[in-house]
Amino acid sequence: MPTIHRAVLGGLCALLLLTGCNFDAPSSTSSGSAILSDAGSGPASNGAGGGGSVDPGLSGAGNSTPSPDAVSTTASVGGTVSVIAGASQTITVAFTSVDGRPISGLALSGTTLPPDWSGPKNFSCTVTGSGNNCVLTLTYAPASIETGTLRIGYVYVGDQMAPPGASISIPYAGTASNNVVATPAPIGQINAASSTGTRSVSVNFTTDDGNAATGLTILTDLALLPPGWSSTTTAFSCAIISNGSGCQLALNYTPKLAGSGTLTLAYGYTDSSGMARTGAVNLPYSTTANGNVVATVSPTGQINAIQKAGTESVTLTFTTDDGKAASDFVLLSPATSLPADWSSTASGFTCGTVSTGNGCQLSLHYAPTALTGGTVELDYAYISTAGAFTTGSLNIPYAATTDDNLIATAAPSGQIDAIVGELTPSASVTFSTDDGRTATALQMTTDLATLPAGWSSTDSSFSCAGVAGGSSCQLPLSYTPNAADSGTLTLRYTYLNNAGQSKSGSLNVPYRATTDDSVLGTALPGSISVVSGTTTMVAITFASDDGNPASALSVTSGLAALPAGWSSADNTFACSSVSAGGACQLALTYLPTNPDSGTLALGFTYTNDSGSVKSGTVLIPYTATP
Repeated sequence: MPTIHRAVLGGLCALLLLTGCNFDAPSSTSSGSAILSDAGSGPASNGAGGGGSVDPGLSGAGNSTPSPDAVSTTASVGGTVSVIAGASQTITVAFTSVDGRPISGLALSGTTLPPDWSGPKNFSCTVTGSGNNCVLTLTYAPASIETGTLRIGYVYVGDQMAPPGASISIPYAGTASNNVVATPAPIGQINAASSTGTRSVSVNFTTDDGNAATGLTILTDLALLPPGWSSTTTAFSCAIISNGSGCQLALNYTPKLAGSGTLTLAYGYTDSSGMARTGAVNLPYSTTANGNVVATVSPTGQINAIQKAGTESVTLTFTTDDGKAASDFVLLSPATSLPADWSSTASGFTCGTVSTGNGCQLSLHYAPTALTGGTVELDYAYISTAGAFTTGSLNIPYAATTDDNLIATAAPSGQIDAIVGELTPSASVTFSTDDGRTATALQMTTDLATLPAGWSSTDSSFSCAGVAGGSSCQLPLSYTPNAADSGTLTLRYTYLNNAGQSKSGSLNVPYRATTDDSVLGTALPGSISVVSGTTTMVAITFASDDGNPASALSVTSGLAALPAGWSSADNTFACSSVSAGGACQLALTYLPTNPDSGTLALGFTYTNDSGSVKSGTVLIPYTATP
């Protein structure tokens, strides 16, 4: 399951007099355990913000306007946190100061994690400001289908005493079908300097189980975003959503006036079971008086690399959002604390000044050895233009992928046989990946409208948005020949594998059309009338009535015990193949010594062109006179 990695050098924070970086590493929390602060029962504030509900009676979102000295709370997921049973999702809760002035002593109080939730054993922020330095990271990993509500209570101390009982409530559900998860970057509150600053923001859409969902559409009107917000498109949609960064919305926050709020983006999609679903992501934002150091990740979105075979290079460029210089930049997360399979050439990373350009740039490398995923979380600190010590945080989602292949399997297997003029069972081709991980964008390159004679499909424009296992991606076929024929049906297709690589494949289906024909035995002459003592040669030719081959012909009448006067050079007679012409011919001799009359009956069996075992009889009347 995905993991969250966070490393902060506490000693370095203390050395730099950085008071707002008290984060314990996340750990699993058992059922009924609590995340408690060390704040005791100090005064609590009102809750404000989106991404959950604030308890009644408190000043906050959905109630009255929060006091200037209040803490705003915003969960990254808008509405219910939905995760498929067996998968997991990371949820962040950003705590920020409403008026931007520092608030001290924020800690959790009376918070008990429900089963299937995990997070830090202790969480507190000595100082909470307007940035994203106070972010609680939680993981929800339901083991079964369930519903519930997570209540996070917190306390803090401001310039004014706050009423007790501040909290945020987050409804959650374990589901049976996959969910589309929206991951914003950066996490926490989006800050930009008024009039001069621009902050690039990306929202990456993936599924929580890696299987494909389809038809994602942003339901929020992108042409009517809050002041300062813009998008390169007004109608964002994705046909396929699985893992990776193939479905990513780019936004910009360029405030002209002071302001703050929460941008909520609602979206709709169809899950892997075909059910229409909705979701939402919250982006808290605020303008600042002085520029902030922001990190730009290249490539953007989720970082993918092929397991045991691929390496992805990642470049982090640190700049200020208003072009003014910040100083004494230091990365608080050392390279030695990166997650497994991540590395950096820099053991420690600092920049004397940060402004624009690429003068402050860090290189990372991701070379996965196992099929894992998670988030690299990097914390940094700097001195702003105004001389204030400021912190920032950056999340980089990542996942290992596989260089898998899409396999096509025909049913029934082997050669497809059909009988001309008779009802033929349907055939089908099922597509699946060789490792069970999702491939996408399957397209048939063979024209299904111009298949060989007798072949057809009810789906002339067959395609599959996502393919993993099972029978959800199946091409229906029918073979109804009008004449005897044989050949090979070749089906070609293209797709994107789990690593995002474009690949192609093909399937050969041998086929044969047969007829339900019969073998006839023709005697020459057809009847005999001779004088006793004379010899007559008789030739019996066996041939199919339509010229198509039959096989395994055998005369079942005993040739060694023919009627008087009749004889054969062979005691048995058989032909491995029978079609047209005289290739299968039995020679008989009739030499009567006495007057006689009767009918010679020769029985035979064979396998016809359609594989049916049949029988027949040749009758030759004869007369011998004195």
